[in-house]
Amino acid sequence: MKEKLTKRKLQAAETRQKIYDAAKALMEKNGHEAVGIDDIVREAGVARGTFYVYFLSKEDLLVYIVLEGAEKMRSQITGVWDSLDKSLPASDLIVAIACYICELTQSAGAEIMRTVYKIFIERRQASGVASEFSFDMPDLFINLYNLGVSRGEFIPANASEIAASIKTILVGLTFEWCLYDPNYSFIERAKALVSEYLNRFKL
Repeated sequence: MKEKLTKRKLQAAETRQKIYDAAKALMEKNGHEAVGIDDIVREAGVARGTFYVYFLSKEDLLVYIVLEGAEKMRSQITGVWDSLDKSLPASDLIVAIACYICELTQSAGAEIMRTVYKIFIERRQASGVASEFSFDMPDLFINLYNLGVSRGEFIPANASEIAASIKTILVGLTFEWCLYDPNYSFIERAKALVSEYLNRFKL
């Protein structure tokens, strides 16, 4: 009996992954607005009813795609640490990382990010609980600020709070970009605002 349950769970996981992969491939090729559930199940080779066994809606599936992208983004950002030229001023390194985060966000596309914001706002209103999606950043900002302090570039301060403030700046800029794209200088605004914020802490 135990073996049958394990096999059933394995088949369910494979079916869910098949739907996920089909949706992701179609959305990357055609844009998520142009892809419907019928397109997804046809590509995955499953019945329409099977889709709803694993996902509440196309938007629900999109959330999972974005979450996967967020995890990859965090991994990419963390990997940048090894390639940084630590001899540069810490403020320059922090700004470079902030701009890189914006570039990765921008690569997802404004339309997808608009949909993601809409979904999470609706979920928050419906449940009263914060979404499981997180804009948490790696500890690079904390490490870089502390590096600047050790070099005498920054005043001693709470690096965690400074990192959280930079995160808030980037989240706000992402929202503005979603509102005003394509007439919005996302990267340039990030560079200017993060630089201006860091100037408060420079010696």
